[in-house]
Amino acid sequence: MNKKILFPCIILISLCSCGENIKGSWHNIVATQSDILTTINTTVPPFNTVMNLNYFLYDENEASNEETLTTITKMYNNEVARLHKQFDRHYYYYETDKGSNIVTNIKTINDSYGTNTPIKCSDDLYSLLKTSIHGFEITNGYFNIFTGSLTDYWNQIFDEVYNFGGSLLELDPYYSETKRNELELIVASIPNTIEEVNEQLTFDDENKTVTFNKLDKNIVRPYISVGGVAKGLATDIIKNKFIESGYTDGYLISGGSSISTLSKPIYTNKQKGQSISVINPATSNIVEKNVAFSMKFTEEFNFSTSGNYTTGKSYPFMTDSGNIIYRHHIINPFTGYPESYYRSISVTTSYFSNAMVDMFSTALMNTTIEEGIIIRNKIKALYPNSDLDVFYLKQTGTDEEAKLSIYATSNVNKTLTVEKGIDVTYEK
Repeated sequence: MNKKILFPCIILISLCSCGENIKGSWHNIVATQSDILTTINTTVPPFNTVMNLNYFLYDENEASNEETLTTITKMYNNEVARLHKQFDRHYYYYETDKGSNIVTNIKTINDSYGTNTPIKCSDDLYSLLKTSIHGFEITNGYFNIFTGSLTDYWNQIFDEVYNFGGSLLELDPYYSETKRNELELIVASIPNTIEEVNEQLTFDDENKTVTFNKLDKNIVRPYISVGGVAKGLATDIIKNKFIESGYTDGYLISGGSSISTLSKPIYTNKQKGQSISVINPATSNIVEKNVAFSMKFTEEFNFSTSGNYTTGKSYPFMTDSGNIIYRHHIINPFTGYPESYYRSISVTTSYFSNAMVDMFSTALMNTTIEEGIIIRNKIKALYPNSDLDVFYLKQTGTDEEAKLSIYATSNVNKTLTVEKGIDVTYEK
C-alpha cells in the first residue's frame, strides 16, 4: 500500500510597496489569533482555516497609521467572527461572548430538517444559500451544498486512517463492500437536479426565510455543508465593507488558497504587478515552497485554488492495476467519491466574486477537462462580458517520481511561468 500524508495547498504572494519612491510597510492581520467561543464553551478557529488581511500603510501618514491599523484590525476580526457564526454548520454561537441571543446559522437550518419550519435568515446567511443554489445551476450540479452527510462519511474514514491507524482494506469503499453500500445510500439521498434542490430547500424572498424539507429520496438524512463557498462569500462581504470604508491598500488571503485584491495591485517600478505562485503538490517538504507555476497581475483580480493535498484530509493508494487514487476532501456529489483527475485546479477572474470563483474551482475538481470546458463555456455564455481562466494541474506517478503537467485556458497575458520539467498545454 503506497500511503503518504499530503501537504496543504498554498498560494505564494509577491507584493511590493506602492509607487516609485513611496515608502511604507505591510501589516499582516490574522483572524485565527482570536478563536471564536461556542455556546458549549469550546473555541474554534474562524472558518476552520487561516484568514488573513494584508494591508499597506504609507510612511507619509505615519501619525495616523497606528490608529488606522487598530481600526482595520478590529473591523476585520469582527467581520470574520460575525460571518463565521452565521455560516458554521457544527456549532451554535451567542451574538456576543456575554450575550444570551443565539445566532441563526447553517446548523439552525440543518436542525430544522423535516419540521416544516421556515427559518428567518440574516441578509448574509440568505445570500449564502441563494448563491449556493445558483452555483449548483451553473456548474451542472457539480457544486452541491447538500453533501454534509457525504463529507462526514469521508471525514470519519480520514480520522480512522490518521488518528487510529485504521486499515484501508476495512475503511475505504474501494475495498470494503460494507462501506461501499453505506456510501451508495448516502449518494442516493442527495438531490442532484435543480427541481429536487428547489424542493429540498424552499425560499421566501419577501420574508428572507428558508425551509429545509424532507424528500422521499432522503434515505439518509442530508446536511447542508457550505465549505466550498462560505469563506469566499465572507471574503466578498469583508472586501466590500473595507472598500466602502475607504480602506483599499491591501489584499485578503482566505484559507491559504484564495486571494482577493482590495484595489489594483500595489507595486513599484522594480516589480510591475502582483505575482501569484501555486505550490507543487508533490513537494516533499512544504517549507521548501517548491513552486509548480506562477503568474502576474496588474489589475484587480480574484484567485482560488482547490486541491487534493490538504493535511489530515488526504491519502493516496495504488490499485492492483497500478493506478494511483487520491482520496481528499472534495467529493463528487454524483459518485460519492473524491476524483483523481487533478492535483489542483486554479481559477482566476476580474469579473466574478470570490464566492463564485470558489464554487467554480471546487466543482471543476469533479469533472474531466472536457466536462469542465462545457461548464466554463456555459458560464461565459451567461455572462458575456466575463473573464474566467482555469489551470488544471495533473500528476502521474508517485510524489517521489511525479510527472506534472498543466492544461491552461490562458497564458495570462504572457505571464504564466511553468517550472522546469512541467509540461503545459494551452486551450486552442
